[in-house]
Parts: sequence; structure tokens; C-alpha cells
Amino acid sequence: MNWWIIIQVGQWLSQWNSPPQGYLLSDEAFFAQPISQQTLVLDKPDTVLLDMALFQATNEARRLAGLPILQYDRSLYQAARNHAESMMQNNYISHEDHFDLSGLTLLKRIQKQTNRFGVMAENIGQYQTIDTPDWFGVRFNSRRQQYEFVNSATKQPYKPYSYASYARYAVIQWLNSPHHRANLLNPLFTHVGCAVRLSAHPFKERRAPFGRLVQNFGSPRVTTQARR
Repeated sequence: MNWWIIIQVGQWLSQWNSPPQGYLLSDEAFFAQPISQQTLVLDKPDTVLLDMALFQATNEARRLAGLPILQYDRSLYQAARNHAESMMQNNYISHEDHFDLSGLTLLKRIQKQTNRFGVMAENIGQYQTIDTPDWFGVRFNSRRQQYEFVNSATKQPYKPYSYASYARYAVIQWLNSPHHRANLLNPLFTHVGCAVRLSAHPFKERRAPFGRLVQNFGSPRVTTQARR
């Protein structure tokens, strides 16, 4: 038996299960990084950074509410990522995925990845990626062959959010909704996976470009059993 191969595979699995470095930072340290303040490039977003920013904004909200922060979980993340991608690719917003019946519900999506969690919940949302007021103008730029979203009075285009501000904006929308707030600030949950996917052709429609976002929360079975 080649023990060196076994050791190498073990090290690889250990690294695979470890959270990416940005998830190990506190939310304060993460948002202090200049990279988190970069403006979203809507047609070529850094989805790794975007997902990480949503995770950190989630924990920021819990910290400010006096709650324990949530741990990153790869299985919850993959379930959230798959659902965000399905919603964007198939153009729907729902907790049920009728385009993949094996992942129709939250329970099925998470159990495809793991059976560790006894209590689970999901927040989803669709929020525009350009920072505008409630009312704004739309014009077509014939040179660029795309729509622009502008201040109706000054005709100046509105700009996309930064990675940090978009994640925080989405979390604020959830906090303003009683059901979503209850999930986000539930002290029972210990782990989370967060994912965001943006519209593929952000300036080709008259409506403002947007993202579809998912938070998957979980509490391990041992924690659930201990509370009974």
C-alpha cells in the first residue's frame, strides 16, 4: 500500500473541506479589505467574492443583533449556489425548482449534499444591482447597443453597487421582511451557505439588471437532538 498517496489524498480532502480564506475573516476585517469595495462589473462579476460578501454581510447583521455568527458550510453553500444558478438560468424566483425535480425543495437540495442538518431554512431574493432611487429614467445607447439607467433630471447614469454594498443592501431587504428576518436572526442556526448569481446580459433589457440570491441555514442533527 502506498502510504504517501493516502497522505496526499488526506491532505487534499482536508484542504477541500476547509473554508476559503475570506470566510475565516471577521466581517469587520473582510469589509476593511479594499477588494470588497470594488464596483461590481455586472457582465463579468467575481462570483466567489460576491458569495463571500453575502456571507460576511449575513454575519455582520447577526453580530450587530448580538447573535453568534454562522459558520461557513460547503454543503449548504453548494446547495445555495446550485439553486441561485438554476433560478437565473431558468428565469424564475421560487423556493421550488421545477427544472430539477431531484432538487425540487430545500430539503432535497441539501440532502443531495449532506445529511448533517436536522433543521434548515432558506431565504431567497431578487434585487437590482444598480444603486438607484425608486424612480429613474431609462435610455438606449445606440453606440453601445445597451440600455442605461439614469437620473431623470440630470441624465447622469447610475452606477452599480460595490461587492460590499450590494451584499449589505440584500441583507437589509431580508431584515425588513419578518419571515426572512426570522430565518437570518434565528439563534438556533449555526451554519450557512450564501450564493449570488447576476443577470447574464445586464444592459440588454429595459429593466434594471439584478441578482438572485440564496441563503441556506442549517443546524446539525446533534444540536437539534440536544435541544429536545
